[in-house]
Amino acid sequence: MRYAIVLSGGVGSRFWPLSRQKNPKQFLNICSSRSLMEEALARISPLIKKENIYIGSSSMHSEKIKACLKKPKIPLKNVLFEPEGKNTLGPIALLSKRILSADPEAVITVLPCDHFVKDKARFLKLIKKGIGIAQQGYIVTLGVPPSRPETGYGYIKIKSRHRDFCTVDKFIEKPDLRRAKVFLKDTRYYWNAGIFIFRADIMLGEVSRYARATYKIINQIKGSKSFNKLWRKLPFISIDYAVMEHSRKIALLSADYGWTDLGSWQSLGEIIKKDNHGNIFKGNCIDMGSRNTLAWSEHKLVATLGLENVFVINTEDALLVCRSDKAQEVKELVGLLRQKKLYRQT
Repeated sequence: MRYAIVLSGGVGSRFWPLSRQKNPKQFLNICSSRSLMEEALARISPLIKKENIYIGSSSMHSEKIKACLKKPKIPLKNVLFEPEGKNTLGPIALLSKRILSADPEAVITVLPCDHFVKDKARFLKLIKKGIGIAQQGYIVTLGVPPSRPETGYGYIKIKSRHRDFCTVDKFIEKPDLRRAKVFLKDTRYYWNAGIFIFRADIMLGEVSRYARATYKIINQIKGSKSFNKLWRKLPFISIDYAVMEHSRKIALLSADYGWTDLGSWQSLGEIIKKDNHGNIFKGNCIDMGSRNTLAWSEHKLVATLGLENVFVINTEDALLVCRSDKAQEVKELVGLLRQKKLYRQT
């Protein structure tokens, strides 16, 4: 049977100051009247029964998650509330184990909640195709053909192309600009979309082989008491590092449905219509003569004059002004704010 795990554990620090630790981007209405989390659940619902959709999220966000579950009527028992963040391997492994214990033939699709999908019908068709390939024993990943030299994404290099999928040579960490430009010219390289499809038994077999510490701990978890105690012992590691980079069972499908990872303010330019000068203005903003500028204000009036390639993000208690090519570095800025005890969680 088909299952889905929707991951909602991130902080979204690159979307500061709008995204905060207690109100991260997945609960914000960034690209529609619904939050990114609600969009992700609605997107997969036509293919996966509501009782088969699971969620990994921080216990800090329990009330926000409960609100997101109301309309799709996903059971609250399907949510793994993490006492502390352990990256992606921990929640995927533990939820896969839970699903496998109920259904030995389970095929699981793992989805981040912070993606924008333009062609939803094509997206579901591709996921359905991936499920069929996963039933043959592959771990399927979706790769996006790069459209620019991107330093904020990981890459996947394919080995060979077959009729239904590509075999994978290796996963590559976020490159510098020079390497990203090389990857753009080589059709063997794809952006890593962070979407994985697999049989639960196959994935847990790979976890036991390549991430033994995690596998041992999740098999010791028997109830709420042992969960709270043992969860903190899990390594902080992504499934990419722990499993995908080592497994020999990876197949890639090209994601051609209009994908955007909403990872930074820069990504909004891919989904929000710009004016004739490449500008985006959201909220209480007025401009004269700017180009390629993003201004977003929820409260005070923001007036911009003659700016070029600049982001201005205004919230009730903080103002971010940065060059557009520095958007990926907002995460480091948030780290500095924390260090100087200037960061507000809400």
